[in-house]
Parts: sequence; structure tokens; C-alpha cells
Amino acid sequence: MKPLVIQYRPGAYAELEAALLAGLAAGSRIVVDLDLLQTLDVANVRELIALLRRGRAVGGEFALRATNEDIRRSLAVTALDRLFPINGEAAVA
Repeated sequence: MKPLVIQYRPGAYAELEAALLAGLAAGSRIVVDLDLLQTLDVANVRELIALLRRGRAVGGEFALRATNEDIRRSLAVTALDRLFPINGEAAVA
């Protein structure tokens, strides 16, 4: 089954949460794509952690897709790479 890829857009948490919950309810594998981000700031980290908590509350998990090396480094520095599976281009294969 091909995963459902949801594009992360800063400041659009409500839409992202709704798409995530709908995908999880449908039994889809979810990948949140971070490729629109140039940098990972505190607000982005807060939103990703809130999504993680919300997804786990309904019994679901999801992966992050990050092909930008700066974003991948930021995920490592913030230890988010320990909370989420992090994928590059192969995440949607």
C-alpha cells in the first residue's frame, strides 16, 4: 500500500491535524513531508510533537519525510529523529 503523503505547511496545524487523523482512521500509512521547510523552528517542532501526541492518542504512528539536509540535521539536534521514523526520498516508494 502506498503511504498517504501529507505536506507540512507552517501555520496550517488544524488542516494538518485533520488530514492526519482522517488518514489514520482510514488505516493509511502516513508520511508528513517537510520539504517545504527551509528551516525547522521552535513552532514547527511544537506542531510536530503535538501531531505525534494526537496521532498516538488514536493509536496511530506516522513518519516524517525530509530530503533537505539542514532539516535532517535540525531533526537530529532536536532529537525528533528518535521520536519519528525519518525518511528521505524512499519514504513514498
